[in-house]
Amino acid sequence: MKQILVSVALNYSFAREIWRGIVRYSYEHDRWAVWPGHPNDMSEEGLRRYDGTIAMFGTEEDGARVAKFQRAVVNVSNRGTGRFITSVINDDYAIGEMAAHYFLGKGFRQFAYYGHMSLHYAQLRGKGFADVITKAGYKVRVYSTDSGDSLTDWIRKTPPSTAVFCAEDNLAFSVNRACWELDINIPQDLAILGVNNDETYCLSGSLGLSSIMLGSEKVGYRAAQILDAILHGKPAPKEPVRIPPLSVVTRISTDVQSVRDEIVRKALTYIQANVDNNFRVEDMLDHLSVGRRTLERKFREHLGHSPHHAIIRARVERAKRLLEATHLKMEEIAQRSGFSEARILYRNFRLITGDSPARYRKSFR
Repeated sequence: MKQILVSVALNYSFAREIWRGIVRYSYEHDRWAVWPGHPNDMSEEGLRRYDGTIAMFGTEEDGARVAKFQRAVVNVSNRGTGRFITSVINDDYAIGEMAAHYFLGKGFRQFAYYGHMSLHYAQLRGKGFADVITKAGYKVRVYSTDSGDSLTDWIRKTPPSTAVFCAEDNLAFSVNRACWELDINIPQDLAILGVNNDETYCLSGSLGLSSIMLGSEKVGYRAAQILDAILHGKPAPKEPVRIPPLSVVTRISTDVQSVRDEIVRKALTYIQANVDNNFRVEDMLDHLSVGRRTLERKFREHLGHSPHHAIIRARVERAKRLLEATHLKMEEIAQRSGFSEARILYRNFRLITGDSPARYRKSFR
């Protein structure tokens, strides 16, 4: 049995996904004993105990050093790519592109990017984002973690109705917290999108944070596949293999259309504040002191759908979060999402997503 060293930062959610992909490949092919890495294993003496290595190298030099002692090495970090080592990584440029298309699709016209701009992966995510936004005729305000201004000062200067793309979920969480301290409404005044779909950050704080779900498990699986090929004498890819992101997981932090009409904005705010209550359109009309025909016309003019559709969509998004993060029964999820019963949840969930609640939940297990 081949002995494989896997040195990844298991304290990060995306690294655990990479690990899962490696282990899944091993189980499917019944070939390896997979060992989590230890700093001592990366020495020349330590590497002799293993037949191959999959690791998150911090620099190109780190990877090149290990490659001197071991023929079968694959890097899975977007910090350690280079011509001396085979790499399978998330496609950072495509991540930025996905964020841009997502915000443009929601009607935003003002954009900002927040990231560690001294790091290559953050630069690529920012470039992918800015290239799409610029092509659409808009500009991107950029803030770096090593900037002279504080994050709070930067947010205070950010115009209302700005869509903020953050290179990582922990940065998105920092923006969320700063907005809470400044009494800035999310998503009405500032919409926030992160990367990694790390529930430690996305489900903490005062509201759920939207995030781009990466194909990190596929990164691990593909890395294991390539390592297996190298162990069998086959040539490794000369260029990094880049795995595109999967999708945007929408939570409250971006669950709004950027609209100028005050009545529509207030209606969307009301929906978000009462999404777990079984309210009707009539209740919203009373709260807004507006006629149904007027609200219907404004919604279709600015959003392209009815107020009823907006309510159902918000409830389905609430149900999706509960399906991801809990083991509640469907009846309980229906009640907490503003649906009167599970049957109505099932019908509307399939209408909005094209999938069943049970299948959606299974994809997160």
